[in-house]
Amino acid sequence: MLVYIVSFPLIVWFMVYMILNKILPKSINSFKLVCDAGVVLWFYACGILLKAIVGTDVSWVLLVTCCAIFPLNAIWQRVRHEEVLFTKMFVHGWRILFLVLVPTHAILFVFGIAQEMIR
Repeated sequence: MLVYIVSFPLIVWFMVYMILNKILPKSINSFKLVCDAGVVLWFYACGILLKAIVGTDVSWVLLVTCCAIFPLNAIWQRVRHEEVLFTKMFVHGWRILFLVLVPTHAILFVFGIAQEMIR
């Protein structure tokens, strides 16, 4: 199962979306819910891929990068002259994490495959 989570989190994410779409009432947006839960999935997958590519545990780089998104989002809201609300900042930051981690995983996955083909 670990190989599928790391290699194909999109498949696991889609399966969870389909299950939540059938279980939850239509008033609850299951897509937003599964995207929010998917951040944990993609964060874990990116951390494992980084460790496999580099050879040592550098997950702290990923963690620092992800933690930096929240204050940057607050600064961006302030620049746009919006009131900075903690809940709004957290939700937007969490969704930005999803948008950052998905392409990061794809890049790391392709880079890992290319590195294995070269060896």
